[in-house]
Amino acid sequence: MQESFLVFITKISLYPTIIFTGLVMFVTLYWVVSLLGMADMDTVDLGESGGEVADLSSTGFFTGLMLKFGLYGVPLIIILSLVSLIGWLLSYLYTSFLHQNFDSGILYYVFGTGALIFVLVVSMWLTGIIISPIRKNIAKIPKRNSSNNVGKVAVVRTLSVTDKHGEAELNDGSAGLILKIRSDINDNLLKQGDKVVLVEYLEEANTYRVTPVKDK
Repeated sequence: MQESFLVFITKISLYPTIIFTGLVMFVTLYWVVSLLGMADMDTVDLGESGGEVADLSSTGFFTGLMLKFGLYGVPLIIILSLVSLIGWLLSYLYTSFLHQNFDSGILYYVFGTGALIFVLVVSMWLTGIIISPIRKNIAKIPKRNSSNNVGKVAVVRTLSVTDKHGEAELNDGSAGLILKIRSDINDNLLKQGDKVVLVEYLEEANTYRVTPVKDK
């Protein structure tokens, strides 16, 4: 049992699997930190997405690549998570059955790099297929007028709120909304569980400026 575990650790530490192992560890840590309310759900941002979905309005190689594979229209962390997991599985299979034929030398890295590129392309392609129905369903959801939430009371869900970080949960009568919030208070007066008033909606950043609820 212990020997099998050591073999597993060795394989996931080999090139190119180690690249995807690191990505999987990163997204896992991200999800844990986010669920604990220690960071915004949009901390990982691969572009100017406004924190909600991938925004591909800009131009460039990276944007074109994401468009080509259909990697848009859903939260970016979901895209990164799927690419990482699929890539890790495929690269692990490569390391287990093929890469062992090249123990060292230049062929080890040549074939490893080729496998890395191939696995990355396949992972992006499969991720695009997986998120396609999700993206279509999201597109059908009626857009809410976020400015209508101004004046409502929400509850802070992150450990603190600053002018660059913070989230709050708003009871909308159904499942609830997770909103990005910002505060001009710089002495960390706002903390998890505090009630705040949404005083202004900042459309470009898709965030709300908040102020503490005053005790009566």
